[in-house]
Amino acid sequence: MTKWQWWIPFGALLAGCGDAAVVVADAGAVRDASRAACVPDRAQWTSTVRPQVERQCGACHGETPQFGSPFSLLDYDAIVAGVGGARRVDQMVTRMVAGTMPPAGTPAPTDEVARSIVQWASCGVTTPPAGVGVRSSAPVFRSPTAAPAGMPSFELRADRFAITRALTERYQCYSFDVPVTAARFARRFEIALDNTQMVHHVVLLRDPAHTAPREPFECESMPDGTQFLYAWAPGQDSLQFPDGGLRMVPGDRFVLQVHYNNGSGLDGLSDSSGVRIFHDAPTGTEYGMIALGPTAFSIPARRTGSVESACTLAPGSRMLAGMPHMHGIGAALSQRVLRAGGAIDPVISLEGWRFDTQLFYDLPVTFAAGDRIVTHCDYNNTRDTVTRSGPHTDDEMCFNFAYVTPPPTARLCDEAITPRPVTTYTPGACAPPGSSSDLPLVMGSIVVGVAPESTGGVIPAGRWVLEGVRYYLSTAMSAAGAVDLTMSSIESRGQAWTGAGTVVMDLNSTLTLTLSGGIRFARPVPLSFAATFTDATSPLALTTTCPTDPAAMVPRSLNYTVTGDTLVMGSNGQSTAGITITPRFTFRRAP
Repeated sequence: MTKWQWWIPFGALLAGCGDAAVVVADAGAVRDASRAACVPDRAQWTSTVRPQVERQCGACHGETPQFGSPFSLLDYDAIVAGVGGARRVDQMVTRMVAGTMPPAGTPAPTDEVARSIVQWASCGVTTPPAGVGVRSSAPVFRSPTAAPAGMPSFELRADRFAITRALTERYQCYSFDVPVTAARFARRFEIALDNTQMVHHVVLLRDPAHTAPREPFECESMPDGTQFLYAWAPGQDSLQFPDGGLRMVPGDRFVLQVHYNNGSGLDGLSDSSGVRIFHDAPTGTEYGMIALGPTAFSIPARRTGSVESACTLAPGSRMLAGMPHMHGIGAALSQRVLRAGGAIDPVISLEGWRFDTQLFYDLPVTFAAGDRIVTHCDYNNTRDTVTRSGPHTDDEMCFNFAYVTPPPTARLCDEAITPRPVTTYTPGACAPPGSSSDLPLVMGSIVVGVAPESTGGVIPAGRWVLEGVRYYLSTAMSAAGAVDLTMSSIESRGQAWTGAGTVVMDLNSTLTLTLSGGIRFARPVPLSFAATFTDATSPLALTTTCPTDPAAMVPRSLNYTVTGDTLVMGSNGQSTAGITITPRFTFRRAP
């Protein structure tokens, strides 16, 4: 387990519409016969292309043009009207092939979407080149350039934090009591910059349990129990909710995290940067933020690799916007919704990932009961060392930091792709041929305590079916936070076989650990091995016969207790993240 922080690297590019998005005919636009004769198919426009254009260009060129755009691109008759080669549909081809539409700073369409639009608009004559830089299937989430008139605001700022030559990289946190006297909604966030030479990024967190220190403190990791509210990186716009916002109440405490990077080795500087929060009455939609994606993975040296995980949100939840996030070896990121009925709905696809282009995207997705959202990341590790997930620049991440309503109770959501609880069991590689797969689901428990002493005994030969599981923890306090025992679980199906000097265990389990602040880890824990032993005393000293790989993770000894037709087996404790976990599996001998 790893202690996670919210990390946003330098340099998100300023995205905008305005004059840059005005479609003007190129001076060199070709008015050739093919364009004059091209009449793009209306049915294909309605079924496929219009939704693509609306998603990619609709923020500026929608039904009602905005951000300085002179006209809509969603009216078929309007865009095909005029002289061939000079029509709006022809200008779409010219600008998209040249890479000047969408405007600079705004991610371009994915290669697949760009091909679809250009080939339709040119009647199949033109195919755009493969794109460079970030290409997105979703539009950037846009907020008004100015706050609503008359809306009150307050600022949370660093207090002249001293930056020395030796301070090359520092995460500094500040705690604030929220200055409201009644419930309010944070409606808009703006960056309040002071020292632009040193500020790398800014993160705002909620501290519901008031666990963060009162005085300013160094905080490379996110304080335990805090919840994401807002983040800023250079070039990013202000963020404003279309209605409602994030709830604030008297007594709330926020934590401001500022990442300073004094790579130039300057001295004698200080900073008072922070966040400006505009707030309104608590009416309308209430949002919260959650990080969707896998939290524990590694990419081998000089290799490509992919990781993914799922999340199940409450039925009726709706996502507004999200900021996809990876680090330096990221190549692509995508999300999709696995609908309960079997359909798969794409959410966003980002190609040509760039470390310096991280933006909020418009992701209006509603979740029904049984739906799961899957976050997938591709990496190209050109380094000579393995790259692991973690908070540092040289580590990696795979998240979409998303605004969701109603507010999620967790700050991170990371579930195994295989739905849980475990509903199937397939005999493992070490199970005897013809083994039964019809086994009951056992709902185990996780407790803090010492596993009962194993007393051994004569082990009868036979087949044993799993009927109980318990994991004993040495402590509930891990390096990643406190384990919530009531929200954590272990679910298993399994069986064992014993004979004269032989034992086989074959289990399929899912371990779910929920930590303080709602961090949730759900992972399959399969176990299949066969072994021999000489003396039937606890612990059994095992000689593994299956699997044959010497590096396989199998126990070298087993503690056991036999009481009639009940057999309790388990390994010695294994330590991880400061916790020793000792499993015990209870089997009942089959008739």
